[in-house]
Amino acid sequence: MQKRISILLLFITASIAFNALAQLTYIDSLQQALKEPSSDSGKFETLSKLAIAYSDSSYAQSLEYWKQALNVAERVGLRTQVADAYHQIGYSYMKMGEFQLSLQNLENAASIYQHLNNLKSLAGVYNDMGLIYRNWGKYDKALEFYLMALQISRDIGNAEGIGIASNSIGQIHFYQNNLAKAIEFFVEYLNINKTLENYRAVAGASNNIASAYLELGKYNESLEYFLKALQIYDSLKVSIGVAIIQDNIGSLYYKQNQYDNALLYHQKALEIFELLGATGRMCYTLKNIGQVYLAQGKIQRAIDKFKQALNAAKKIDLKDVERDGNELLATCYEKTGNYQLALQHLREHIAIKDSILNSETVQKIEELQAQYERDKQELLINQMQGKLKNRNLFIGLLVVFIIFSGTGIELLVATNRKKNQAIKQLEEVRSYMLQNVSANLNSLELVKSGLDDNGLFSDYWNFLPFSFTPENNKYFFHFSINQYTFCYLILTSKPRLFNDLINLNIYKLVKEYLNQNKEVADELSHKIFEFFNTDPLLKLMDRNDFQVFPFVVQGNRLLNLYPQNIGFRQFGSFIISNTIQWVNLRPGDVVYLFGNFSNPKALNEIRKVVKSIDLIEFDEQKEVAVNFLHSMELNTDVFILALRV
Repeated sequence: MQKRISILLLFITASIAFNALAQLTYIDSLQQALKEPSSDSGKFETLSKLAIAYSDSSYAQSLEYWKQALNVAERVGLRTQVADAYHQIGYSYMKMGEFQLSLQNLENAASIYQHLNNLKSLAGVYNDMGLIYRNWGKYDKALEFYLMALQISRDIGNAEGIGIASNSIGQIHFYQNNLAKAIEFFVEYLNINKTLENYRAVAGASNNIASAYLELGKYNESLEYFLKALQIYDSLKVSIGVAIIQDNIGSLYYKQNQYDNALLYHQKALEIFELLGATGRMCYTLKNIGQVYLAQGKIQRAIDKFKQALNAAKKIDLKDVERDGNELLATCYEKTGNYQLALQHLREHIAIKDSILNSETVQKIEELQAQYERDKQELLINQMQGKLKNRNLFIGLLVVFIIFSGTGIELLVATNRKKNQAIKQLEEVRSYMLQNVSANLNSLELVKSGLDDNGLFSDYWNFLPFSFTPENNKYFFHFSINQYTFCYLILTSKPRLFNDLINLNIYKLVKEYLNQNKEVADELSHKIFEFFNTDPLLKLMDRNDFQVFPFVVQGNRLLNLYPQNIGFRQFGSFIISNTIQWVNLRPGDVVYLFGNFSNPKALNEIRKVVKSIDLIEFDEQKEVAVNFLHSMELNTDVFILALRV
């Protein structure tokens, strides 16, 4: 048996190499045709063929050609082709994990198909929209679109559409662990495509049936269907399909404790994925190989594979591999007696698992307590409304000092017992003001306000507590030092000059930190907490009278310094992490900052609101959020800021 498998895999590898050469020749001919004069419809057809040619080997390149095809179709008013391009762009984004962008393009396609009464294509779009909701775990919503697609296909007698919808409905049953029902729909899909002689779809159906049998523990039936799929993909020269089936067969042998056979199939799959540059698939296969080594007791080899999988997954933010890889590494290190590393990876596993699957259970972590003694504060002045003269700024700061002093005296000398403490604090503030204000009067216009000119975010909306009255929406501030942009919200009911004081101190704090450390890391959060806890002026304030929420941007990366108050929409998933970490942002991603003041325990409910609205169109999110908050009676002191990259 072992020898027969080896001969089969050798034949497959040779076939893939030949197919790759033929594919390159075909692509070269299309690219040459693109350079030659042709009609707009001819150019659209050539671009579409190029996009399809790259659809299995380079999702990004395929997407680029579909976008060019869309531009051609829109320029000349080819409405059917415009809808087709939107459909394929949406499908490409789906394969890349960009589900929000995918849904936007699919909705555009559906709208045009409805207008043109193109029911066959409309059913196809509905099916793909169902796929997105399925990936989001919204099975009811997914099933709604699948049933719409199925009904349309039945009404127009489109057997292919009926088969596709049946397959999709079968997948819903599969994910709900109703495996017998899933197999029933998968078999219907298979039979329809056999009749239509659509053999690639037959291979897909066979793979789905095999996967269901694998979950049922019926290994012989599973292997039978996997081998059928493998034979079809190989005959059609679909190399990515060949590799996926090989990987699945490896998993089947792993479940049967046939580890040598499992390794053979996983390794061959890995070679094809590497050849195609399918990084995501490589991550899964590396993890699978590591699991085989772990089962064989080859711990160091397992560790090496898990690390490779984990490192590759981090580069593309493949969270489920990061989650599983950390758990498996924890198991490996526990077996070697390295309990420190085992605990470290287990914590990472739990953090990622919570952020992906159960973000609503992530509780607010305890506030970090700063222990470092810092140098005296040096004030750097932010000019909020045009240029301020040094004299006016100095007077303004003194006014704030007088207000704070009066407030402090009124609060602190209410009883004789606190009188000495009040005098001591006011003396600290007086000394602080005289030493720092005069030393920094020349530091003007360093901190900018507003969301429109920060260079990273293209759109935003906010919901602020009614008790806060930011002037002209000047509550979001940012400044740049070296390659970093430091951003933060200040929410306060106090006079505007209070914001100036915070801006001055934060700029100085960040500048000193970068001078000492060169690069931003999570230690900066300690400095920020320390500033809020020790600054003489802030100590005169009620801590509930203001909130500051900072984060750092470097290029397309964001460091969430207050992780409990920030969430992200990435790869179609809503992510909240309880650790301070850098996050890679891409166009279309959304960053949410949120929280409240009077009831810290309500933060979990606010997370649920943000997670719910994240599935809605960005422009409609605020209205829905406000309705949610009103119904939950959380609208009095809640803030939400949504920033779209």
